[in-house]
Amino acid sequence: MNITRRGLGGLVGVGLAAPAIRTARAADVAKIGVLLPLSGPLASLGNDVMRGMQLARSFANAQGGVFGQPVEFAQVDVPGSTEATSQAQRLISSERVKVIVGSYASAISFAASQVAERNRVVYFEQGAVADDITARGFKYLFRFIYPSSELGRKCAEYVTEKVISGCGLELGSAKIAILAENSNNGTAVAAGAKAWFDGKKANLVDVTSYDFKTNDLSSVVQRHKSLGVDIVVAESYTPDAILYWRQAREAGLKLKAMIGNGGGHNVGEFAEAMGDDVNGILNTGTSVYINPEALTPETATLFRRFHDEYPKMFDGRKPSAHSGMGFNAMHTLLTEILPAAGSMDTEKIRQAALAMDKPVGTSIVGWGLKFDPKTQNNTRAFPTYDQWQDRQIRSIGPDRFGIAEKVTMPLPDWGQRANVGK
Repeated sequence: MNITRRGLGGLVGVGLAAPAIRTARAADVAKIGVLLPLSGPLASLGNDVMRGMQLARSFANAQGGVFGQPVEFAQVDVPGSTEATSQAQRLISSERVKVIVGSYASAISFAASQVAERNRVVYFEQGAVADDITARGFKYLFRFIYPSSELGRKCAEYVTEKVISGCGLELGSAKIAILAENSNNGTAVAAGAKAWFDGKKANLVDVTSYDFKTNDLSSVVQRHKSLGVDIVVAESYTPDAILYWRQAREAGLKLKAMIGNGGGHNVGEFAEAMGDDVNGILNTGTSVYINPEALTPETATLFRRFHDEYPKMFDGRKPSAHSGMGFNAMHTLLTEILPAAGSMDTEKIRQAALAMDKPVGTSIVGWGLKFDPKTQNNTRAFPTYDQWQDRQIRSIGPDRFGIAEKVTMPLPDWGQRANVGK
């Protein structure tokens, strides 16, 4: 292509006018910052969250957007915590966002939310659970999900109240092991579980942490095998959850039960990797495979629409819990918090968030919404319990949210799990 001096001058003129053009365009859209791990070892879960957010955006835009403007995402990829600070600053300085939604991973959330707080930008955390994220007294940070210590405690509580007896074992003799990746999240989940087990005087025979980027957990598998572990409580991301279970199968490790804590144990990739051997594995966390009759009528309609539209938008893919959490946070922001605020003024957004008062059963994951005025944690979020059956994850508790007709315990041997739940 040939460019004359006159043409070049015209392009320069356009370049000089570009800031004004961008400003005018920015005024025509409701821009939301989205900060997620879309590449790297956390990409599987980060992209599931993004899909949920994209679906929520499409629902909102179909209804006229926010403030009569279409919703637009300014999104950044944050593979790990080292990129979190710079990418959060980019959203604030370059994209001029007033609201950021992120970020699934606790280490990422901890760093990115600090940047948002310093700049007085509202940060909504949809899925990172580490306790210390909301222990800093931040004014502009809100979290939709429960903290990790509660997740670990509720998981351990389910083990002592349901799993041990369900496997025909006794509390004092059942051999329990805790396995957790060593991030803020994994450490806190493990601590919450251990505190519960210690308080109940359970027979905790091993507590192991590891780097989630590892490519070998065979030594842990062998230790569990030599100790004769009956029940493993695990907190893992997707690659390491698959790694442990593949190596457990190769080593012939036989367990009475295994219960995960969200992360890698409740996503489709885990089932795809394990085939029928995924059946019978338990999980504590969040679920979008719950009983819609436990939801309010309006939310049950939204729940069914979510499940109908998600595979249409994403090439037949089924939603995971992480998709549901991403959808829940973004849908609540776009359809309730921002309309109540009336503008992108951060103080008004903050006050609108603090005023939210929704009972349990008013979100597609079953939660309600009430932010604690001190921590700004959602006091009406709670874990649910699930079991893999027929390569599908199905809620088994709390009772009102359960959809599985039968819970299978103990865990059948390798290659014999096709009939779990039947």
